[in-house]
Amino acid sequence: MTIDCYKLLELDKVDATISAIKKAYRKLALKYHPDKQPANATEEQKEQANTSFQQLGMAYAVLSDPKRKERYDRTGSMDESEFEGEKDWNAYFKELWTGVVTSETIEAQKAKYQGTCWRVIAYSLDIDRMLSQGSEEEKKDVLAAYETYKGNMGSILDTIECSTAADGERFKKMILSAINDKNLPHYELFDKTTTPKAHKKRLDTEKKEEAKFLKRQENDKKEKKPEKKSNDEDTSLLALIQSRAKERIAKMDSIIDSIEQKQKHGKKRKQPDMPSEEEFLKLQSKLFKKN
Repeated sequence: MTIDCYKLLELDKVDATISAIKKAYRKLALKYHPDKQPANATEEQKEQANTSFQQLGMAYAVLSDPKRKERYDRTGSMDESEFEGEKDWNAYFKELWTGVVTSETIEAQKAKYQGTCWRVIAYSLDIDRMLSQGSEEEKKDVLAAYETYKGNMGSILDTIECSTAADGERFKKMILSAINDKNLPHYELFDKTTTPKAHKKRLDTEKKEEAKFLKRQENDKKEKKPEKKSNDEDTSLLALIQSRAKERIAKMDSIIDSIEQKQKHGKKRKQPDMPSEEEFLKLQSKLFKKN
């Protein structure tokens, strides 16, 4: 099994700091956690989601550990023996969240970071929709990213933890508020990357990327099948060789038994010694010619 850790976490090797690695894992874990699969997902889709999530976990486990990361960067491979057998994957991720990593804990972290709350329509018990106001931590990160990337909304979304293309409009309001309050400078790139057309393009691109990710996992799974076939062929060849070897041994035993029987019917004499090496080679040559 070969895993491109940086590609899986959608990171550039040069910019992959511990903070960036952690944020990337959280963002992708939210998308691909097995518990978040649709209710009508097939068993194959569920299995694929589980495999994808575990591979994300492996990539995070390697890149978040300085020693593993140094070895991986140097060799381009990981010590797969560390991931063999049944593993408690949550042990690798306890530093991300307290307790077990489930769909609920991921959503809880997202809600905490984004300042999610429920709004209820006045004079009614009907729930309108869920609003993400943005926690102070998230606001600080968004405004800092705005200045770092000179207003490029695409880069801002790539940087902010738990964000998706859909958060673009929410971040836009957050940034505009800070600009109006004179807390942020205005960048032309912000106007260009926050138009309805740009927002729709990001949503479409995100859907395509998710489809590519799942397709890649499906292809990786298919590529393993020929390997299994090759192993089966090797096993069959080994069985054939072993079978022929047994046949040769049986024939040799038969010849030796025949010699002993002839000696029994002759004059009584001392039990003969085992054939000499020269005699043995002649017998073996005779048997192989018959095969």
